[in-house]
Amino acid sequence: MMRFRHALLLTLLLALLMTAFTSLGPSSSRGPEGLGLSSRVRVEVLMVGLDGREVPVEGALVVIGDRRALTSSDGTATVVVAQGRYSSYFKHPDPRLAVVLMDLVVEHDTTVRVVFELRRLGLESASFVWGGNGSSVTLEVDVPEADFAFASTPVLFGFSSDGEFLRLSSTPDDFGYFSLSLRPGSRNSISYPVNGNRELAVLLPSSYVPVQLVRITVS
Repeated sequence: MMRFRHALLLTLLLALLMTAFTSLGPSSSRGPEGLGLSSRVRVEVLMVGLDGREVPVEGALVVIGDRRALTSSDGTATVVVAQGRYSSYFKHPDPRLAVVLMDLVVEHDTTVRVVFELRRLGLESASFVWGGNGSSVTLEVDVPEADFAFASTPVLFGFSSDGEFLRLSSTPDDFGYFSLSLRPGSRNSISYPVNGNRELAVLLPSSYVPVQLVRITVS
C-alpha cells in the first residue's frame, strides 16, 4: 500500500512538472539574441600613409563594450552586441599611433569606418628659446578638419649661424609617438623641447609636424 502511494505521488508530481513546462511554451534564449535585441557592428579600419595611399589595416584592435576583435586582412571585424550605448576603443597595430576612444550608440546593425591618416603639416610660425639642454620651440600649425588629431615630435631643418645644416628631432624616423592631442579644424600652438646643442639661425620651410588625423563615420 505504501509503495502504491509513493508511486501515485511521483506520478502526480511528474504530471504537474510537465504541465508547468508546457505552459511556458518552447524554450528560448534569455540573452539579447534570443530577445531580438542584438545587433551586428561591422568595423572597417583603413590607413592613409604619408604617401597618400589608403590601405586596409590588418590586426587593429576593436573593442565595443566587453566585446573585442582583431581586423582581418581586409581591414574589417564584426562583433555582436545588445542594443545600447558603449564605450568603444580602436587601436592601430603600430604602437606609435594614438588610440581612439568614443561612445557608440547601437540601435540596429551598424557599420563603423575608422580612417587613420598621417600628414606632414608645415609651420605657420616658430619661435625658439635656447638654453642648452633646456631649449624649446613653440610652433603654430593649421590642423585639418577631423574627428580626432594628434601630433608627434616636429622635424626641423635649418642652418646654424656658421652655415652648418641641422636636423632637430627626437626621433630618426619620419614620426615618433603621437602623444599630443590637437584641436581639429583650427590653428594650434604647441611647444616641444629641442634636442641638440646647436642653435638654428635659419629655419627651412621643409620643417614639419607629423600629425595623425582620425575620421570616423557611423552608418
